[in-house]
Amino acid sequence: MELGESIEDTARRELYEETKLRAGNLNLINIYSGPENYIKAQNGDEFYVVTTAFFTKEIAGELEIDRTEALTFEYFDPNNLPKQIVKSHRKILDEFIRKHYRKIF
Repeated sequence: MELGESIEDTARRELYEETKLRAGNLNLINIYSGPENYIKAQNGDEFYVVTTAFFTKEIAGELEIDRTEALTFEYFDPNNLPKQIVKSHRKILDEFIRKHYRKIF
């Protein structure tokens, strides 16, 4: 997050920097923080992560992968997600599917 930047602007900027996709209206899924978001990095650093998750149906642009950020990107049907997903990401996806998916798609 940059100085003076809203969390929504941060999400849009990060999405664009990593994928070249532009997001329109963002809808909050949830903010995740607390003891279950404790991380101990390989170098020994310890910290807590705060994650703000959004969803949107408004995407524009051509997907372009920044190889310094990721090897690949894929869209998945929520009913056919990969088995191995980072635990914190699974929590976000499960909440999105439970609270929002059926209402908007």
